[in-house]
Amino acid sequence: MPVYFTIKETIMKLFISVLCVVTALVVAVGATSGGYIVILKNGERIRCNEPLAVDGHLAIITLVTGQVTSYPLDQVDLVATERYNKLGLGDALMIDELERTEKIRPTPTPRRTLGNYATLSGMGDQIELASDTPPTPTPTPGIKLQLDPYKDPKVTAALIEILDKKNLYLYRTSSGSRPDYFFIQAVTDTQREVFHTLKTVAEAFDMIVTRRPDLAPSAIELRMVETSGRTAGTFRLTAGDAAELAGGTTPPEKFYVENVIF
Repeated sequence: MPVYFTIKETIMKLFISVLCVVTALVVAVGATSGGYIVILKNGERIRCNEPLAVDGHLAIITLVTGQVTSYPLDQVDLVATERYNKLGLGDALMIDELERTEKIRPTPTPRRTLGNYATLSGMGDQIELASDTPPTPTPTPGIKLQLDPYKDPKVTAALIEILDKKNLYLYRTSSGSRPDYFFIQAVTDTQREVFHTLKTVAEAFDMIVTRRPDLAPSAIELRMVETSGRTAGTFRLTAGDAAELAGGTTPPEKFYVENVIF
């Protein structure tokens, strides 16, 4: 009997010790989960107290020590950084599985869009945008490619022509999450392509708003994906957003960090 009680007490003490260790780990994870991770293109991860800010060509970051420092923006993988932090994991987890390397990919053969067959000629006063199709109420799904095209085919043709002239080829269009929203899904395999696409779409939208504000979409929803299907960032651009990006008031890198939706 004495031996039985000794073993029982030992097991109970061991159980309590393990429970204390687990509790301490949970508390530690909870304490750090509010942080922010900046991912550099060389694979380095920097733990921060708050999201980075973009100032010109610099990424301004606040380290966990409270020290404020900066990195050249071209050394920061903004897409991977924002993708990870939008998960809401803070700095509590290891993120080796999220490591991305910037590989040089072969340039894909451009696939001409429906803009090839548009009857519009030039972007001057010759463009005529009109629609007799009244908008119909629809449910509000997520920002994604829809089965139906945008309600005004001439608006679609005009946007496609602009995007083609600006050498943006790998994309698809449809109606957006609302009848007055236009949706574009573009393939972007590098960070450079992400920022180029963001600015190009903004310039096209701004051109339509400037020429025919009465027929322009209320917003353009842009979803960028890699060839693998992995998302590279989603946006809902208003006319004001497009004007800032197109006019250079807001750099695409800064706009990306402040407005990306994953």
